[in-house]
Amino acid sequence: MPPLSDVWLLLDNSQMASSFPIGNWVTSLSGGAWLGSTAITIGSPGGNILVPFQGTSISFAGNTPSSSDSPTWFLVGIDLNSPYNVSFPNPGILQSYTQWYQTPTLPDGLHTVNLSSIVVNLDYAIITAGPTTPLSGSTIVVDDESPEIVYNGNGWKTSDSGIDIGGSWVNGPPLGNTTHSTSNMGDGFSFQFAGSNISVYGVFEWTATGSVGVDFTLDGITTSSSLSVPVGTAISHPEIPNYLHFSSGTLKAGNHNLVMSITQSDGNQSFVLDYLTYEPSFSSLVEKPNFTSPASPVSSGSESSPSASNTGVPVAVTHKRNVKAILGGAIGGVLGVVLIFVVLRFFLLHRRIQKTNRERRVEGIIIHPSVTIYKRPRKSTEIHTSRIAQSATKSHSDPGLEAPPPSYDELS
Repeated sequence: MPPLSDVWLLLDNSQMASSFPIGNWVTSLSGGAWLGSTAITIGSPGGNILVPFQGTSISFAGNTPSSSDSPTWFLVGIDLNSPYNVSFPNPGILQSYTQWYQTPTLPDGLHTVNLSSIVVNLDYAIITAGPTTPLSGSTIVVDDESPEIVYNGNGWKTSDSGIDIGGSWVNGPPLGNTTHSTSNMGDGFSFQFAGSNISVYGVFEWTATGSVGVDFTLDGITTSSSLSVPVGTAISHPEIPNYLHFSSGTLKAGNHNLVMSITQSDGNQSFVLDYLTYEPSFSSLVEKPNFTSPASPVSSGSESSPSASNTGVPVAVTHKRNVKAILGGAIGGVLGVVLIFVVLRFFLLHRRIQKTNRERRVEGIIIHPSVTIYKRPRKSTEIHTSRIAQSATKSHSDPGLEAPPPSYDELS
């Protein structure tokens, strides 16, 4: 099977009518052993399976041919490449119900696989979706080992045992090769998804007498059910695969939360989970919500309110919103620093201008002592130095008043 981190698209044989153009293919019905209750078989060589798909790989599951009267190999042609020979798993051993072929990992895109010269039984195919795979109208299958399923309680057990259908049926492993089972009261699981319906499938154990009460709570609305096998019940099949535990019917497209819990336990009966299926409300993997993030709260109610933290906003979109917020904060920070610098610069410049103006005003009121130079009078060469000294002293001691020059009479 593809890695559990991949998204699987379930393609039942009933959806592949145009994929059997050559050969005498016959549809087989069952009481529930087949996934979707039907399978298609070709019992003589010469048939082929032609499947166009968009993704990175495709696998096929069903019964391998009987080694006694059927070829144990077939030819595989992928796109325009030359066909190559492929053998069924465990050729030469008894028939088995299993995944009998899976393509190599291919580049994401449109591909065509042609299985020719084949004798086989086909129950279903699984496409591994790629970034370009259109998901609208598809059915996503979620294996019991997926990290998207959150288990709680201590009674859960994982099993890789094959399913014993009994009678003339061919036995084989469950989808994904494992199941989870519990009978402990209080044990359960939760699963968040974005879609328009959901179904829960498992294995019913007819040989385990007793009963188990199970509640399925979808968006706060609880549906109760019971798995019960009374003592003395006639058994035709020890185990039944692809047993439908719960189906929601049509939901409003959007985010939903499914919670399962064990409410009652008596005897040897257990709840066995194999896989979930749902129709997505997103059209590509890039739009798929990441509900497994630790920051993602559990949604409730039939309508979830998307938020940037988790409840169904795409990562790429959430990431884009975070990038915008970071860029906005960075730009705002830079503008704030620039604004502070401009204000500080203006303040310093204003202070400098004020200081300059004060200095100019102070300089304008400084009064320097005036010195008056007198010409010697020609009338006499005798100068009364004491009077001149008094006049000069008065002039310097009181610079606001200018001393008048002495008269000729005073000098004579």
